[in-house]
Amino acid sequence: MKSKRFEPIRDIAENSAKDLSQTMAEAERRVVELERQLQQLQNYREDYLLTAAQVSGPMDTVRLQNNRAFLDRLADAIRAQLQKVGVARAEYEVRRSQWSEKRIEAEALGRAVDRFRHEERNVVDRHEQGEADDTGLRLWRAARGPRDGL
Repeated sequence: MKSKRFEPIRDIAENSAKDLSQTMAEAERRVVELERQLQQLQNYREDYLLTAAQVSGPMDTVRLQNNRAFLDRLADAIRAQLQKVGVARAEYEVRRSQWSEKRIEAEALGRAVDRFRHEERNVVDRHEQGEADDTGLRLWRAARGPRDGL
């Protein structure tokens, strides 16, 4: 029976799609977390700039240099976080693509198994119908007896 031979293959594809779905979900959670961290850095930078602008009075050279150095490090951290987000998004897209392909494969195998089962049922039904027809014909002939010459 073809359906029995294809069921394990379909099951493997379904399990693989399920595993890839979990991997994809983990990659998506990573993107969300990294984006949240990026937003925190950007918010911190904005808050720092607002606070620095509200400080009254002249800034001495050392304080100005420290302020610039801090903003430069913060900008570097934001750029690094943007890069991490980009890498994580690319990883998510790879995982999503793999999952999608495997899901399509599993669905196709499922449809094939269903089609094989349907064909197998039709063969069995036709066989049973043939046997029923033969039995009915034998009974009819037996009831009519040898007199009709059939």
